[in-house]
Amino acid sequence: MSGGGEAIRGCVLLVGAGGIAAPAGLALAAAGVRELRVADDDQVELTNLHRQILFDDDDVGRPKLDAFTEALRRRFPGLRVDRRYGRFTPSAAAGLMPGVSVVVDATDNFASRFLIADVCRLTRTPVVHAAAIRWRATVMAVAGEGAPCYRCLFEDLPTGDAPDCATAGVAGPVCGVAGAIAADRALAILAGDASIFGRIATYDGRTDTLRSVPVSARPACDLCGARAAIATIDASRYVVACAAESGSPTHVEGDREGGSPTHVEGDREGGSPTHVEGDREGGSPTHVEKDREGGSPTHVEGDREGGSPTHVETEKDREGGSSTHLKTGEQDHG
Repeated sequence: MSGGGEAIRGCVLLVGAGGIAAPAGLALAAAGVRELRVADDDQVELTNLHRQILFDDDDVGRPKLDAFTEALRRRFPGLRVDRRYGRFTPSAAAGLMPGVSVVVDATDNFASRFLIADVCRLTRTPVVHAAAIRWRATVMAVAGEGAPCYRCLFEDLPTGDAPDCATAGVAGPVCGVAGAIAADRALAILAGDASIFGRIATYDGRTDTLRSVPVSARPACDLCGARAAIATIDASRYVVACAAESGSPTHVEGDREGGSPTHVEGDREGGSPTHVEGDREGGSPTHVEKDREGGSPTHVEGDREGGSPTHVETEKDREGGSSTHLKTGEQDHG
């Protein structure tokens, strides 16, 4: 493969190099994207191979980033892959975001998802959240301004254990569907198509059914609402209180160097991606300028019984007043 059609301008940041990122990376490169930035800290395991389609038996034990990059470059020699060894953490965000046109969130835990959502909103970077668990895939594209954003659906991290691929399992082809839809949404964003925002796509592998349901912004959202409270990236926000008998909180996908918060400053004048600056000297917060003009928020309700999001209520037809329940699963991913 050489990459189809004309080159597509823009850098796509893939957060994760696993079951969703692999098909997404293939689709993006085949469509003409010439620059990927990939962040991951994991190694290939034998149990990954049924869904992480860029790897084979010879890759077991290797860093996923190395195997991921080599597999893509064999197929697309003109593709540039910027490897970033490590997770998307509060302290790493400042170095990962500069020059990024759109983020594809292919992570496997809630803490990472909320962190990515917050960083992208504060830096006005569009993001595509993609998830897969058991037989279900979900994909949501969010504009740089949010409204709606990930926190409009799930207000905050769940307080109990949330099943993931390791505990609940996932059908390999479902990850492929999630990655393909995520790539489609990212390509639409790069092409300037705003029609994909404000909707969540769900795929049920048992019935081979794909649905797209409208999602409304939540006026009281802490991230993109009229009185949003999240203006900096504080690592303490991304700590999940485990439901273990000990009751002690467990830190997930975060970086709390010295216990002091880290902060991200974004500048997206005119809506174009520019740069991200992190100020960690002395641990003092850096103010993030936000533009809340436009995009009147409406309404989204979520059911978090037991601390685990089980369904999202969206308004399917605001004129008729009817609503649709969208079951997204407990999360996550590939």
